[in-house]
Amino acid sequence: MKFRTLLALGLALAGLNGTGAYAASEAALVEAGRRIYEQGILPDGTPLSAQRPEGFTLEGAHAACTTCHRRSGMGSVEGQVERIVMVVPIAGPVLFKPAKFANSFLDPSHHYVPNKAWQRALTRPAYDEKSLARALREGVDPAGRPLSPPMMRYALDDKAVSALTAYLRQLNSQPSPGLGRDGSLQVATVITPDVPAARAEAVLGVVRAWLRSIRPLGRPIRLHEWRLTGEAGDWPSQLADFYRQQPVFALVSGVGGARWQPVQAFCEAQTLPCLLPSVEVAPDNDTRGAGQTAYYSVYYSPGLTLEARLLAHYLKDQTKKRTPGLVQIYSDDSGRIAAQTARAQVPLGGQDRRLRLTSPSSALTGLSAQDAVMLWLRPDEIEQLVSTRAEPPAGQVYLSALLAPPGSVALPLAWKRRVAYVSLFDDLSVQGEIARVRLQHWLQQHHLPVGTRELRLQADAYAACYLFNAALSRIRAQEVRRPAVPLSGEQVLEMLETLTDKYSDGTEQVDPDSHVAFYGRMSLGPQQRYAVRGGNIQRYAAPDYVRLVAEGGRIVP
Repeated sequence: MKFRTLLALGLALAGLNGTGAYAASEAALVEAGRRIYEQGILPDGTPLSAQRPEGFTLEGAHAACTTCHRRSGMGSVEGQVERIVMVVPIAGPVLFKPAKFANSFLDPSHHYVPNKAWQRALTRPAYDEKSLARALREGVDPAGRPLSPPMMRYALDDKAVSALTAYLRQLNSQPSPGLGRDGSLQVATVITPDVPAARAEAVLGVVRAWLRSIRPLGRPIRLHEWRLTGEAGDWPSQLADFYRQQPVFALVSGVGGARWQPVQAFCEAQTLPCLLPSVEVAPDNDTRGAGQTAYYSVYYSPGLTLEARLLAHYLKDQTKKRTPGLVQIYSDDSGRIAAQTARAQVPLGGQDRRLRLTSPSSALTGLSAQDAVMLWLRPDEIEQLVSTRAEPPAGQVYLSALLAPPGSVALPLAWKRRVAYVSLFDDLSVQGEIARVRLQHWLQQHHLPVGTRELRLQADAYAACYLFNAALSRIRAQEVRRPAVPLSGEQVLEMLETLTDKYSDGTEQVDPDSHVAFYGRMSLGPQQRYAVRGGNIQRYAAPDYVRLVAEGGRIVP
């Protein structure tokens, strides 16, 4: 829901006439209810207070409704069968209507009603403001039946109940932008100008092919390619123009370099989901100040800044054995940001140097055997640097697996003996290789390039489309056992948190069709917006120096 739009409209109408004053008052009431629901702040500015069934009290954000019922208001289900914990939907189209089976009670043995909590949730009468107040304060439903744990008891006066009721009535009550009148689902993908054409086309090719081949929710998807131009300061107005010409339901995949922040800020302002773009540097998750994290943008990882922190963590451990310096070489903004992040984390000597392609060998002059060298460079730049020097530096050399994926760089044997990769892609199992082959088969089926340096980007784009479609399909499947509500971006984000769960630690939990094997471990949860939060150091294994093996365990800095 576009709460800012509703509030702005009401305020704009205020003072024009009686109707305008009413609209402003209603908008203010809805906004007060939103603050209770999402932030746990009462209309008078004091924190919301609630008592748990166990007897202790929670306040503020810990007591907010969204903690359990989620931002969409569609709740969640945890556990299995008789031990299931059902957090019921409380969005307007569900809460203020009789439950799905209120007029046709089902026998307890029916598979829709496996326990008493489900029986009550699926057979209750409709709520109104009075019965909602009683449920919140006393813990009983409109039929007078007690609500089950973990439902809390809230200290709410009539004004707060009215505000929360107004908010819940409009929550998920209207279709989201991007749901076309013809039944189509409008989505976009964003390409920033700091991305080489080959990288952009690798992502776009996969997104185009995937979205042509599916019809989630029985409706076609229409793709819009938002290509930004010029400086980052101009991007917000360009994004606004794109969105004004054609509102979209979500941004799916996309590709960017080091300056994705304007895109994230736009998505947060528009409450527009931005799902798993391939960016070299993801923005800081805390973008709205006061500890409020970005909600609508989900990334594979923080990108190069996570690699930098991973390297710093590893080098700190190495300093227990010796005292190396750290010399970092970069060529563009992405590398510069990574170098700055590592420098802030590692209390070592050394310096950061910008690579000069006119004289690349100068970047490696004046090094000692105690210096660790980090090359925040791309394959062509590394190969040009290596061509000027047959022997590698005396110290350890590290490469970025994001900027220069293993296999994309031709290294002499002498260099391979000295090189290690800082990698977020720690799945070295047979399963990973099988998924890689299957992805290549899919690319061939859709007449897309195979065997290029951009294979990882293609995998990223495929996984983003796959998970988006899986989330839509799961939402549709759930409509069988609860009333349908208009599809919302918040529902998709919440479903994505559930679906993105993959580990390769000997207990595989990965859908074999997802093709996300480039990342050994991925997981999301409520308020988590980076699916990958660690990695490792990988070296070429003797005697052939072809295969990469992880050194030590996984590092989560």
